[in-house]
Amino acid sequence: MQMFSLKYKSKKYKLIIYLFAGFILFLIMVIASLTGGLSQNDCDNNTISITANSASQKENAKVIYDFLVKNYGATPQGASGVLGNLQQESQLDPKSIERPADTLSGHGLAQWTAGRTTNLMDFAKSKNKEWDNLGLQLEFLDSELKGSEKQAIPALKALSVEQATIDWQKLFERAGKPVLSNRLNYANKWFAQFGTSDPISANAQDNASNGAIENVALNCGSLNDTGSSSDLVKSAKTMKGYFYYVQAHPSSDLGTDFKNPNKSGGTDCSGFIWLAMNKSGYKVPANMGWFTGSMASDARGSHQYLKEITPSQAKAGDIVIVNQGIGAGNNGHTAILLENWHGKETKIIQEGGDQTGHVNEGQFGTSFSILLDGGDVVLARPVAK
Repeated sequence: MQMFSLKYKSKKYKLIIYLFAGFILFLIMVIASLTGGLSQNDCDNNTISITANSASQKENAKVIYDFLVKNYGATPQGASGVLGNLQQESQLDPKSIERPADTLSGHGLAQWTAGRTTNLMDFAKSKNKEWDNLGLQLEFLDSELKGSEKQAIPALKALSVEQATIDWQKLFERAGKPVLSNRLNYANKWFAQFGTSDPISANAQDNASNGAIENVALNCGSLNDTGSSSDLVKSAKTMKGYFYYVQAHPSSDLGTDFKNPNKSGGTDCSGFIWLAMNKSGYKVPANMGWFTGSMASDARGSHQYLKEITPSQAKAGDIVIVNQGIGAGNNGHTAILLENWHGKETKIIQEGGDQTGHVNEGQFGTSFSILLDGGDVVLARPVAK
């Protein structure tokens, strides 16, 4: 009897242990399903969030254009070709429905239909947003371009508006035989409005012609930080009002301690970037030995000190460089970003670029204005030691 009792208790305890272990495992799976911890892949962690409400047709067009340029490196022609197709489909109205009585008819900017309509609705629920929100539909478009519709990405890199319009209709809308009709007229209209006004977009066109554009959408995850961007911004801001502008460095009146340079000494734009990076502990060439031309070359080549990044990756603490020709003398300028990149209105800190010549804060479009007509724009991130 004693033996039976012990065996019974042993089995009972084992059952309790199994049940407890099963309960813990169940909790882990529930938590993982809510957070995506078990099944979420790297690309899921790279989904973007866009806050944008529908406005006028032109305002919607600009939001879509900027999204394609900044997140996918689209050429002006590529982005305009997409806009031409979307206008034909929905007049760029995210609330557009082909047949309101049919829940699976065309919905939204791209007139997503049937299974893609269902996917749009499910995506909206997962984001806790309304399906007809402009930002939500751009997020959905991003998820398609990173997944089921990635074959449409080459249309964004086209070098003619007509080719982009045709390619998007074939690859994204899956039209058997493209019918341009008003699509091309719409696309040409948007190209005329936006195509030459965005320096990053125009620069993407040159890169595309040389086969140099990175396929951003297929690179899951963003570029890892290589240093403390906040430290670089902090170091740069401690120098506001410092230095007089001289295109020679190191100037003898900067002193010998470059981590604490003489604020009355002289330097230029690339010298200021060097001083800020050096003070923050980044790797820099010896004796301030660079200029904007060599900075851009390094960012695109050997990556000793800088590494080129995409507009969608650029944030406070990254660096913008613009050169005409080789960037010598007044043909080049550089600055540190003070916020996420968003084109000409992005806030920067720089040496020169204004009337005073001292270290100052400004906006990219204003400070770099004389270089943007044909200038080569490079966004780069400092490389840590």
